[in-house]
Amino acid sequence: MREFIKTINKYAILLIVSSLFGMPWLYLRFQLFNEYNPESFINYIPTFVDYLIRLIVIVLLIIDFKRNNLKNIIVTTIAALFFPLLGIVMFSILLIEKGREQVKDKANA
Repeated sequence: MREFIKTINKYAILLIVSSLFGMPWLYLRFQLFNEYNPESFINYIPTFVDYLIRLIVIVLLIIDFKRNNLKNIIVTTIAALFFPLLGIVMFSILLIEKGREQVKDKANA
């Protein structure tokens, strides 16, 4: 169970960082950057951070899928591309199911 929590913690941290660049950024940017016009690079930072986090989540999912020998990697990575939380939940369910199968195999042996 500790290994599962370690694995999921990195995804939780990425989702927290992603949420910090959502609504709080809209209020914070006006206080920090008063002189920038609406078409400046500062306004596009949340979009860039969001896409960067989506790509990081996809790469981490691929690494974890390979490490744990799980299937359905393509469906999960496509889901993570459009909605990262969905990809993480799918990975978690598959990882829990694999753990349950391993416990059953040990009990049968």
